[in-house]
Amino acid sequence: MKNVIVFLRPNCYFKTKEALNEKRFFAMNTKEVLGRGKEHVSFTTGEGNSEADDKIYSRTFVAKKMINIVVTDDRLDELIDVILSVNSHGAEGDGKIFVTPVDSCIRIHTGETDEDALI
Repeated sequence: MKNVIVFLRPNCYFKTKEALNEKRFFAMNTKEVLGRGKEHVSFTTGEGNSEADDKIYSRTFVAKKMINIVVTDDRLDELIDVILSVNSHGAEGDGKIFVTPVDSCIRIHTGETDEDALI
């Protein structure tokens, strides 16, 4: 089993969730987070409008959505493909995917363990 933690742009969240549901990835936890990658984040107020004030603002952190999914090993590649297909735009800030091992899982209600607890 693997724990997959995804950080993505907030505007891609609902499209990602829909794509995951279509591929039968239903169980997940999500939260709004603030974060930053290796690049310094800045934006202008003018959005390219020459008449607007193009003063540059810097932010230490930017808003992101975090999705956490525990998946069986045999579905890991499929999960990553779905996430990449929706979120890869070739731009800085598209997000990140972290994959870590899960030693065990226990469904508290039934006592089922490991992969049985995920299904």
